[in-house]
Amino acid sequence: MIREVQLSNFMSYRNASVPLEPGLNLIIGPNGAGKSSILLAISVVLGQAYTERAKRLSELIRWGEQEARVSVRLDNVGSKGSKPFPQARAEQVLITRVLKRSGDHHYLLNKKPVSRTDLVEGLSRVGLNPDNMLVIMHQLMVGRFGSVNPVDKLLMLEDAIGFGAYRREVLDASNRLQKLTTEREAMSSVLEGTKETYQHWQREFEKYELKRKLEDQLKDLQRELAWRRILRKESSQNRIKERISSLQRDVGKTKKEFESYDSKSLTVSKDLAQLSESLERFREQQSKLEYGRGFRSGVMEWIERVGQVLRSQEKLIQSLKDAAADSPELLESERGLKQILSEYQQEQEKLASEASAGDSEYASVSGKIREVSASLTKSTESLIQSRVGKEVSSFKLSAIADQIQDQEAQLRVLDEEFEPMLAQASQLGQRFENPRDLQVITLDLATVQEKLRPLAHLSEEVEKMYRNYGNIYEDLKKKAVVVEQNRTEVLGELSERFERWRGVMEKMFEDLSARYNSILAPVGGKGRIALKASKDIEKSGLELHAGFRGNEPVSLDGLSPSGGERTIALIAFLLSLQQFVASPFRAIDEFDVHMDPRNRETVTKLIYAAAAETEATQYVAITPGHLTLPGNEHVHVVVVQNIEGSSIVKELK
Repeated sequence: MIREVQLSNFMSYRNASVPLEPGLNLIIGPNGAGKSSILLAISVVLGQAYTERAKRLSELIRWGEQEARVSVRLDNVGSKGSKPFPQARAEQVLITRVLKRSGDHHYLLNKKPVSRTDLVEGLSRVGLNPDNMLVIMHQLMVGRFGSVNPVDKLLMLEDAIGFGAYRREVLDASNRLQKLTTEREAMSSVLEGTKETYQHWQREFEKYELKRKLEDQLKDLQRELAWRRILRKESSQNRIKERISSLQRDVGKTKKEFESYDSKSLTVSKDLAQLSESLERFREQQSKLEYGRGFRSGVMEWIERVGQVLRSQEKLIQSLKDAAADSPELLESERGLKQILSEYQQEQEKLASEASAGDSEYASVSGKIREVSASLTKSTESLIQSRVGKEVSSFKLSAIADQIQDQEAQLRVLDEEFEPMLAQASQLGQRFENPRDLQVITLDLATVQEKLRPLAHLSEEVEKMYRNYGNIYEDLKKKAVVVEQNRTEVLGELSERFERWRGVMEKMFEDLSARYNSILAPVGGKGRIALKASKDIEKSGLELHAGFRGNEPVSLDGLSPSGGERTIALIAFLLSLQQFVASPFRAIDEFDVHMDPRNRETVTKLIYAAAAETEATQYVAITPGHLTLPGNEHVHVVVVQNIEGSSIVKELK
């Protein structure tokens, strides 16, 4: 129970304390005095989630101030002696909410920080829920409740008195039934289409089986083709290796030829050198002999001339001798001449002998020169042949080396091509023994590929789809049976829950009607509450009826009741409905706004009657009008006035 409300810089209040007592508390005052601010402060400090007076809590701070505080002093006594706020030992607690201009706000319990969660838990222990429309009925709530349709009225009623769980159970069953019904319809459609789909995938699977067989053939053909190419490549490698071996053998032979020519060339060169030396010697000797021959020829010529002179002299002496008798001088001259002629003859014979010997030696040397020259020519020709053979052998070696290099390069290329080919062939499978001719394999390969082309879109998913749809088809038939069984069960469950909801609502409406009538009776009215039910709970609604001055109750949704009577009936209904909410505190704000004095008095009586029927409950009613207070009832009256912009609170004793 709330004992006091404290306001500091809250809306039009600077500092104020509003005392509240058990029973009915009536807060009166002119419009704009700040009456509703008291109820708003209670809502704010109790943690109400929504307020119509401001979009932000900071807007509730008094103008020009940076902080506002609202506090309520509560009894800290619950049922069976337990404390709603066990962290406080006192019999009363002071709950404070501090509002900051910055938008921050926090709670205090006996001036110590407390979380909103702990606060709400403590309030829930005494049944105080400020968000319930029947605990605190703010301005215009009566009109808003009366303006909604019967379906929304019923929803608001269920939410206020905590009967929403019954509706949720029905809606849950209804939703499940709807889902199962939809599922059954979908299942029937799916079953109809699944068979056709299954047969489609069955045909596709047969094609896929054919594709797999053709793929196996293709793999075998590719393996055969790969190993056929490997064999051809190996054959090419072997031919090149044999060619290299043959060339290497040729290299050996050619090297031997080269060495033979080189050796012969050296030998012939030596022979040529020796022959050249011999020829040179012979030519020198021949030159000497030619010189001797020339010298002797000259000597012989001069000797011949001298001989001619001597013979001429001999003839002269002989003629002189014949003419002059034997003269001693002539005889002496004749003897001397004969001596000279004898010596001349000897010398001539000697020279002739030497000339003959020289000619013989010269002929011999000339013969040797011709022999040596012939040998030299032959050796030169042999040397030329040897050197030509050597050069040819060297060229052949170079050419063979180039051929070997070229063959080895080709072999390396083949080896480089061979390794990936071998790896690829090995991946395709083990070595294929005796592969067929390449052309035959290629033709078969093209044939299989042509057969595979229209099957290329088929994958292993086909088999999965075929198996899956086969299983799905069987499962769907089983599920269809289960869905129908579940739907039957949920249909029974829905009927049971709907009947339970309707039974609970009808029982509640029976009790509510009794209270409704008991509240209307003191003002000369009577009413009736009807559950506008149907098989669809979402179309069920709440219909209120009321009649005054002896008239039979009529629907408040019609045009028969006047505006005042309609408002009186709605307030009476909400007051009677409050009795179903277990709360130590209830409030209604400006219930008589826009009412004429007669109807205001009538509503006041209703509130008195509602407060009187609620034992051990605190009730706060706010009204701007002047009311006649009953003399035999204890009513605590608080008067609110606004003086120079600040609200002032006075307790009327």
